[in-house]
Amino acid sequence: MKLTNIFLLATALTFQISRGADETNLLADTKTIISNAEQMKTLRKEVDDAEAAYMKSAVSDENSDQTEKLWNSYKQLNNTNFPKIFELARQQPKSERAFEMFEWIVTNRFIQTPTALQTGGLQSMEFLRDYYATNPNIARTCRIVGSRWEPTCQPVIDFLQIAADKNPDREVRGQATFALARVTKDKADLLVAWEDNSHRAWFEKHGINLLEEEKNGGSKKAFLTANELFQTVLNKYADCPTLQPTNTWQYKATLGEAAKGELFELDHLSLGKVAPEIEGEDIDGKKLKLSDYRGKIVVLSFWASWCGPCMAMVPSEVRLAERMKGKPFTLVGVNGDGIRDDAKHAVEKEKMTWPSFWSIKGPDGPIPTSWNVSGWPTVFVLDSNGVIRFKSEGYGGTNTENILNQKIDRILDRFADKTHP
Repeated sequence: MKLTNIFLLATALTFQISRGADETNLLADTKTIISNAEQMKTLRKEVDDAEAAYMKSAVSDENSDQTEKLWNSYKQLNNTNFPKIFELARQQPKSERAFEMFEWIVTNRFIQTPTALQTGGLQSMEFLRDYYATNPNIARTCRIVGSRWEPTCQPVIDFLQIAADKNPDREVRGQATFALARVTKDKADLLVAWEDNSHRAWFEKHGINLLEEEKNGGSKKAFLTANELFQTVLNKYADCPTLQPTNTWQYKATLGEAAKGELFELDHLSLGKVAPEIEGEDIDGKKLKLSDYRGKIVVLSFWASWCGPCMAMVPSEVRLAERMKGKPFTLVGVNGDGIRDDAKHAVEKEKMTWPSFWSIKGPDGPIPTSWNVSGWPTVFVLDSNGVIRFKSEGYGGTNTENILNQKIDRILDRFADKTHP
């Protein structure tokens, strides 16, 4: 046999062996992808089913002990399956199933817990930024991460910016622009607190450093940027749907409607702004005006008897009211119950000695709507001139109580310095 033929035969055999090896590897990879996808699907379904069971029990409100058990079971299962799902997804980060799981992870109810962030939450956000910011199916994800993630998370900002600039789908660009505006607005509020040196210890504790942002224009620049982004939403994407569930408090159908509410908050409800007037009736039907308390420090608390965190906050408010007796201070509530008797019963039971506006239509009433309140409780602290000096959404236990007390004491000290030179 000629050397040429021997060489060709050897080459052919090598090709066949190589091809067989490639096909074997491809088959193995395919099986791995399918196996991972099935495992992720199963793990996620377990969590979703547990959440659905909890939600069904919470809505029925027939057995609080059973609801609490279902909540704990759901939370535990989520914490167990969350990192498993991420580990499977990261093995094939460009697969369709991995994309779905990364979205599920970054929109998870518990995503802002340290455990979730450290076991795949932050990396999932980075994978979405690197591979999926131009995917035309990320509108809902943009909406949720814009309200659920901390405004200092750079991967979130990068993801939203890429989507706003480069995504081929107009509705996605609209959602990303709106979400970016909200994140920037939240960062502006953080910068106001950062620029007040009294809160630096809190920032250090949470590993947040805004020194560079402060040097580059600080809160003023951030507020201006947020305003410009909301204006862009009005000019380019006003007709795009918000993708909010229709049963959401203060439901807004279009991004234009939502942007108008956010712009009102920027102009009238940001730190350093004079609080808008509230005029109405208290839960007993008596006339009540917010401006009647001008000259005092006011804690304005949006609460409702149906809101667990609101009622959990009441004991700290009772302690605050007792501590501030005899000082130029008052607590004023805005109640979000749709039925007055529900509010009255809660006031009597919890010994709430301060007045509360009644919002008439619950959380969708005129006062919560005009103040753009979507989270309960929401608390504002006004100084003696009615200027907003602090605001907080949600109740974080003793941490919230301590920060609130510190802020009030600082304002009170300044008030005393002005009245007693």
